[in-house]
Amino acid sequence: MTTFSQLVDEIVNETRRPDLRPDIANYLNQTIRELHFTPDRGNVIHYRENLREAQLVANIETGFGWNIPNPAIFQGIQAVRYDSVVNRSGDNYATERLPSRGLVNHKLFYYRAGSRYFFADYGGLNAIISLAYYEYPRMLKYYPEDSRPAEWDLEAMDFVYSNAFDDNESLKLDARNLTSNWLLVRWSTVISEGLKAKVYKRISDDARARTSYSLYSQLRQGLYTSEIAVGGELHQ
Repeated sequence: MTTFSQLVDEIVNETRRPDLRPDIANYLNQTIRELHFTPDRGNVIHYRENLREAQLVANIETGFGWNIPNPAIFQGIQAVRYDSVVNRSGDNYATERLPSRGLVNHKLFYYRAGSRYFFADYGGLNAIISLAYYEYPRMLKYYPEDSRPAEWDLEAMDFVYSNAFDDNESLKLDARNLTSNWLLVRWSTVISEGLKAKVYKRISDDARARTSYSLYSQLRQGLYTSEIAVGGELHQ
């Protein structure tokens, strides 16, 4: 349980390389992102904690589309449901397709063009479309100790906020989002070992790099089996 900046400081102190602080911060963001891919084939991993939902209201009869909110952290769509469509089968979930002539024979589909999704047969003007999609955690930045919006207090097992973010729950949430994420809070040991493996490799300490990477590889499997979302079912 930690924040981004605190973990950077921890590794800087352990390696005694304050000159590498910017690089260590970059390695930390890299480690968080790589935990969203399988180590063997690089397949994308969808975690339950990264699931987002949105409900759209179509403002045109046909050709309605949705811009991806933040393309830099977008993973992919899990499901699209046309809430205003009623058919005999009772199935109003749309299927993603690639634009082609074959779409003429398909109903209830959607497709992606650049950073925008387009929907077909959604029910016309004012139709409701429900989305479930995944996002990566946002990239975090290093804050010097005297300017951190929040820090994790290990003794209190809670965040401690700077004066500027301590007025209300909305500001506290902003502070947490700026300084940490669910992986750093719940799986900091995994991330720490992955980060150390990269830093030790950078400074040519191969023995420690191998040890950290071996432990990282073992621990990330526990993260994977505990947090992954598989289809419409929870993975246990």
